Amino acid sequence: MNSTKLLFIFIFLLILGGTVKGYPGEDEYRNKFYQAYISGEMKQWPDWIRQMEMTYNHRKDPGLLYDIVVAHYGYVAFLIGVDKEDVAAEYIEKGEEYLEELKDHAQYKTYYEAMKGAFLAFKIGIKRSRAVFLGPRSMEHINRSVELDSTNPLAWVEKGNAEYHMPRIFGGSYDKAAQYYEEAIHYFEKQKNDQNSWQYLNALAWLAQAYDKARKKEKAAETYRKILALEPEFKWVKEELYPEFKEGS
Repeated sequence: MNSTKLLFIFIFLLILGGTVKGYPGEDEYRNKFYQAYISGEMKQWPDWIRQMEMTYNHRKDPGLLYDIVVAHYGYVAFLIGVDKEDVAAEYIEKGEEYLEELKDHAQYKTYYEAMKGAFLAFKIGIKRSRAVFLGPRSMEHINRSVELDSTNPLAWVEKGNAEYHMPRIFGGSYDKAAQYYEEAIHYFEKQKNDQNSWQYLNALAWLAQAYDKARKKEKAAETYRKILALEPEFKWVKEELYPEFKEGS
């Protein structure tokens, strides 16, 4: 292979993935976040974020920057879920700062749009009165993410989240939410991004809940069983969602 071809392949890999080798500790961090998520033990999540931030200050790697944004995203969702809105607001602000840096990396444009929509939705979750003016902005970013790359699973997750949490009187649909989550699962699995991924399990958990809300009980049951076959120690599903589903069925 001549040098011109080698140079072209190298440039293509840089454009496609941001970096060829990734950043130091990439797999270790992703495994830590995964284990914390499935166990529900989130105490160390902020420490890992700080460690990643320190690494990023010395190594401006776009892949690491993206993972920092996703780590903020995951932790904000947890904080809102346990009614720690004040702390969640701080992590939203910091996460958005990193997100604006991510915007400068063209290969992450679709992810920027999805995460921008998500952070705006989090602000609505903290204060419902913001929905009137932040809701449309959130959806604009999420829809733009899908338009930029319809194979981006996170874009479909956020479309699903928007439909699931939108009040029925304003057009929210559990059926549509389930369809969007299905798209997300499809692309997670097609792209082999489902291995050791807390985001993939999270999407499956919301898919099961959407099926349940849409009165598709058998599909919900199948999805819960799939989740526990993939990860038997997923505490949220094992001890909360699935038992509550079976009790109500």
